[in-house]
This record gives sequence, structure tokens and C-alpha cells, in this order.
Amino acid sequence: MTSYSGIWTSSDAEVVDEAEGSKPPGSIREVKRAMYRYRWAIFAILISAYFFVYFHRMTVGIVGKDIVDDVGGSIGFLSSVYFWTYTAMQIPSGLLADHLGPKKATFIFLLVAAIGSFMTFLGTEFWLIILGKILIAAGMAVVYIPLMKIISVWFGKADFPQLTGIVIAVGNVGAIAASAPLEMLASSLGWREVFLLLGMVTLALALLCLFFVVDHPHKKRYLSIEEIENREKGTPITDVTDSKLPMIKGLIMVASGGRKFWTMAIAYFLVYGSIMVFQGTWANTYFKEIYGFGATAAWLITTLGIGKILSSAIIGVLNGRGTIKSKRTAMFWGTLLFAATWAVIWVFAGSLENYWFWIAICFMFGFSGGFMTLSFTQVKEWYPTAISGTSVSAMNLFLFLGASVCTTITDPIIGTSYTIENFSSVWAMMFAASLIALLMIFLSVEKKEGDAFVGVEKAG
Repeated sequence: MTSYSGIWTSSDAEVVDEAEGSKPPGSIREVKRAMYRYRWAIFAILISAYFFVYFHRMTVGIVGKDIVDDVGGSIGFLSSVYFWTYTAMQIPSGLLADHLGPKKATFIFLLVAAIGSFMTFLGTEFWLIILGKILIAAGMAVVYIPLMKIISVWFGKADFPQLTGIVIAVGNVGAIAASAPLEMLASSLGWREVFLLLGMVTLALALLCLFFVVDHPHKKRYLSIEEIENREKGTPITDVTDSKLPMIKGLIMVASGGRKFWTMAIAYFLVYGSIMVFQGTWANTYFKEIYGFGATAAWLITTLGIGKILSSAIIGVLNGRGTIKSKRTAMFWGTLLFAATWAVIWVFAGSLENYWFWIAICFMFGFSGGFMTLSFTQVKEWYPTAISGTSVSAMNLFLFLGASVCTTITDPIIGTSYTIENFSSVWAMMFAASLIALLMIFLSVEKKEGDAFVGVEKAG
């Protein structure tokens, strides 16, 4: 049997030979169907874990004040230490996904996150809560990149934008759950019991990853997605999903991307940093302290999450179907709307006390912020699958570095003095950041058909 330049292993050839020879004509379809069913099971487990990545990330914005009132410290520091840890884990998480494999990586680090949740539940001093947060952040940081790696390996390239949109949408459902529903849960059970429950759920997810996640179809004796597409449609195999590149070479290839990578990295640094300042840290406190909205403030954060879910899902589907002709153009107009929304938040800070006005603004904030999810697809398209985890983790590094830097900067400005002047200063800074992000998107470069991968010379 003819192999494809060493792409198939001997065990893979046996699967295909068996399907062609000893089994009836429908066997190839059966192998494909089995592979497709199993990939959705893996996807379901990892996307469930990603739901709790967002849930954990947003808890400080809702129960942070309860924690600080109980054990001391500050909300801003509690938020920033989570993001700094999450940021520090981005490159390691990409390397783990590419070289250790999604199965082992997610099991080990979800276990770490579960331990951090139990530590937060038991912590009686602020430093113990901080240590728990560090473990949670380190563990949850190693979910998204392995999930993207699984999508890259088990699904076709045409599926990536739609599935990325679904992933971000599900994550934002987690963010919604960590707003008004979390506030109700914490009021009923207490913030400590919330983290006990989170620890138990995270532990269960770790075990599911251990027993059911499989790194590549070949390890289940299935054909790979590129082999299926080659046999069915004659699609040339140009990018092998089980190939690997040395770690340092992969990092150098990503860093050498110029405007293809760096403009997107800087843009999302600024956009996501400003989102986490508002949604993930200060918005709940702002609306309670400045406007006196009380418990209903959490529903504003919920509305923000709904807006982001809708835009992330819609944009992913439209891009996957080819309706969006240019990711760069879509991101530009979406971020322009995002900057305009920041301008409204800044200009009208402390005024216009109409609750429904702020509901609309929060929805628009979330909806416009969702457009930047296209940046992952735009960047990923410039790199081969062998370093897909590394390229996405490099983007994630700047994503959460933005959140870390921005939340750290705002902590001494707002601190525990919740005045309109302090909040207004922060909102002005975030508006300026969104304008710089808009410029970066304008300067970015989108991959066209026929363009070579970064670091790979174009044939001919």
C-alpha cells in the first residue's frame, strides 16, 4: 500500500488495509463515523472544562469583596495575581499541548486547579487565598491551548473558526454563570462553599480527561482528518496533524511573524486587558458603589457576557461559512464600536443613572469585544499545525499579559477608595487603549490563499 511520505504508521496502514480488504465496502465510512463520534466526546469534555476556566476567572469580580472583607487584602491584587499567573503559564501550556499532549497536560493541571480550589475554601489568611488563586490560575491556564490543539488535530481547517467561536461562547456562558448566578449561590452557601464545590467539579473533569481524552486519531487506530479528506476529496496532504517541530524553532517561527503576529498580539493585549478591568474586576463594584444598584449590578455583568456570547458565536459561524470575507475588516469595525462604547462609559461616568441605559451599554461592550476572537484564527492561519498550540499560546500570552498589566495598574488608582474620579481616570485609560488596539488591527496582515506559512518558503 502507498503511504504519504511517512505520514502513516504501520498500525494506521493496518486499519486502512482492513477497511479496504476484509471488511465490506461501507467500512471506511464506519471508521470515519467512529472517529467523528469520538472527537465530539473529547470536545465535550474539554469545552466543559473551559466553561469553568471562565467561571474561575470571573469569581473575583463577584465574591472578591466578600473574600477581602473576611480575610483582608484588596480586590485588585487578588484579581491581578490570578492574571499574572495565568500569563506566565501561556507559553508552557502551548509547549505542553504540542509535546506532552492534551491528555496528560489537562489531567495534571486540572488536578492542580482542584487543589487550589480546596485551598481557597480552607484559607483563613489572605496569603493562603492568594496561593490558592495561583494554583487555580496555573491549572486553568492549561485548558484552552490543549483544547485548540485537539480541534486542530481532530477537526478540519474549515471547522476551526466555527469551533473557536463556540469555545469562546461557552467560556462566556461560564462568565455569565460567575455573575448574577454566582452572587445568588454565594449568598445562599457562602463564598467558601462555592470554592469547595468548584474543587469537586474540577477534580471530576481532570479524571474525565485522564480516561477519555486522546491526543490524536492514530492513537485510537482511526484515520487522521487529513487522511480522510485526502481519500474522500483528493485534498493534498500539506500539513500533517501528528508532526512536531522542536520547541525553540516553533517559538522562533512565531516571534518572526512581524505584522502577521505582533499587531494582533498588541491589539488583543489592549482589548482584553480593558475587558478584564471592567468585566472581571471593577464593574460590579462600580455599579454598586457609584450608582447604588446593589444586587442588580451583577445582572449588568450578565448582560455583558450575553453580548460577548452572541458576537463570538455568530462571528465564528459566519467566518467558517465564508460570509465574513476579511477577518481583519470585521475586527476593525467591531473594535471601533468597542472604542465608542468605552467613550460612553468614560464620558457618562457617574451620570445617567438609568439602569436600562447601562444594560444596553454593557450588552454593547460585550458584543463589540467579541470581534477580537477572530484574531486567533487570523494568526493561526500563518503557522503550520505542528506549532498550532505554540502560536495560539503566544497570542494567549499577550491576551493575559494585557489583563495582568491593566488590572495591576488600576489597583493603586482605585484601591479601596471607590470614588467617581478614580473610576473615571481608569475608564479614560481604557478608552485610549482601545484606540491604540484599533490602529494595530489596521496595520495587521491577513493570510491570503497561496501565501506560505511564516518561516516556510513558498514553493516555486
